[in-house]
Parts: sequence; C-alpha cells; structure tokens
Amino acid sequence: MIIFLYGEDGFRSNRKLAEIKNKFTEKYKEGGTLFVFDFVEPGAKISDLIIKLSSGGLFSNKKLAIVKNILQNKTAAQDLELLDFLKKADKGEIKDLTLVFWEKERIDKKLKLAKFLLEKTKKQEFGLLDGSKLTNWIIGEIRAIGEDKVSISPKVTEKLSIFVGNNLSLLSKEIEKLVGYRSKGEISEEDINLLVKSKIDTDIFKTIDSLARQDKKTAAGLLHNHLSAGEDPFYLLSMYFYQFRNLLKVKALAEKNVSEREIAQKLKLHPFVARKSLEQGRNFSLDQLKKLYKDLCEIDFGAKTGKIEIELALDKFIASV
Repeated sequence: MIIFLYGEDGFRSNRKLAEIKNKFTEKYKEGGTLFVFDFVEPGAKISDLIIKLSSGGLFSNKKLAIVKNILQNKTAAQDLELLDFLKKADKGEIKDLTLVFWEKERIDKKLKLAKFLLEKTKKQEFGLLDGSKLTNWIIGEIRAIGEDKVSISPKVTEKLSIFVGNNLSLLSKEIEKLVGYRSKGEISEEDINLLVKSKIDTDIFKTIDSLARQDKKTAAGLLHNHLSAGEDPFYLLSMYFYQFRNLLKVKALAEKNVSEREIAQKLKLHPFVARKSLEQGRNFSLDQLKKLYKDLCEIDFGAKTGKIEIELALDKFIASV
C-alpha cells in the first residue's frame, strides 16, 4: 500500500503520520520494521532510498517506510528507477510493505512522482483551515483535550481564532492552556483576554475605524492609552503596518470585483480581518492608502536610524490622515 499525505497544514498531516506510525508499532511490536528517509537532510540520495527499499533484509517481515519531502528534490521526483519500483508496489508485487510519502510544502503537480502519487495512491490533502472548518476544529480540539468537560461557543471560538490565526500548532498550545485553566465548563472571552496573547491587537481596528471617520481624537487616544500602558511604540507601528498593508491588498482586489470570501482565501486572512478591511477600505481611495503606507515606511526608517522620535511621528501620522 502507498499513502500520500500532503498540504500546507503540517500540523494535521504530522498528526496523521504519527497515527499511522503508532498503529504500525502497536500492531507489529515484534517482527515489524520502520524507517524514515527525509530529503531535507544533507546528503539524502534517491539511490540510497532505493537500496533500502530493495534490500532483502527489509522484506523479511512487515515494513513501514516513511519518505519525507522527496518532491522538494526535483531530481529525485523525476527518477525513473524509483517510479518503476513504486509501480510494482502499486500492483502488489512488493509484499508486506507500506510506503508513506509526506510533504510539508506546496507540491509541483507537474513532476512525474507527484502525478503518480496523486493518481495511484491513497492520498489525503491537508489544506489550511479557515471559516467554519477552523471553528469546528477548535471546538473539537477543546472537547478532546478537555475530555468533554470543557466547551466553547462559536462566538468565543471566533475571538480565539482572531487572536491566534490558523496556525494549528500554536492554537493547540493555547487550547491546552485554556482547558487547563478552565478545567470544566465553558471557556469565556474573559479567559481568552487573560491567557492568550493576540497576534492582532483588536484596538488597531478601532484606530483605523476612527481615522476613517476622521475622528482623530479617538485614534490619538487609543495610541496614547497603549503608550501609557508601556506598549513598545515599534510594536504599535508594526500593527499599523499590518492593517494598512491589509487595506491596500484588499482594496486592490475589491476594485477588481473579487468577492470577500475569495479575498480572504487569496490573502490568507481570517474572514473577520478580511471583512473589517473591506469595510474600512471603502473610506479610503487606493492612492490614499498607498500614501499612508509610504508614510509608515518613512516613519519606520526614520525611527530606526534615529532621525525621528517614533512616538511623536505616530502622533503626526494620525493627525495627517
């Protein structure tokens, strides 16, 4: 049997790979052979892989061979000798062997090996989760880790995904922290505010909303609140960069009549961020956004070279919008 695990979501594909390995080692505690061959390791050669797969000792019992990242090696992915071996395995001519191919990067589907794996194997793609799929994954993960003693509402789930994004490895760590804190019952927004560091400061949306309404007093007040609380001004600048970059990209696509859902997918934005960016972008022209982004670049350069004082520059930026 040949299995092909691929896709940009390495967290879930790694979980599946671990599941396959665990089932094999549990079933064949005695008389089973497992080996891993990773083509990102220095010196990995297709000839060594074929020798290992073809060696007589390998075929004396049940075997599990895991081949990682071979499609990142263009020469190996076009190797005819390996393809011939795989065709024999596909026809059942190689007994007692399970081959698992695992890829953590995007694959070139034009490569000969990629075509074979996509057409002839038991394949499973792990795309990045977003929207309802991400929500369902978070809810399921909390139930599993909390052993059905801890739950979360869809509304609070959205807040968590906004704070962390769709990096499942990081989300899993944050979920373990939340479940450990709550122990039983429902996770609340207050729990997330207390325990989870947001990768997107939600105040940035309030600031941009205020600027869009020409309410510079509120925008300046939000800035000063952060500075008074001891926030790093360079972090605040990075958040301004983050959202104005989003506004620029979203505005450019919106002017081409790209839908909100497609924008979120193309730019890999959380649906909430895409929606807010669309709403905010309506209050700015594309030329305005380009100028504002250029102004932020000049602030960044000036502050890092010591030519300007960053807190004063951020104040002036808000006043200039």
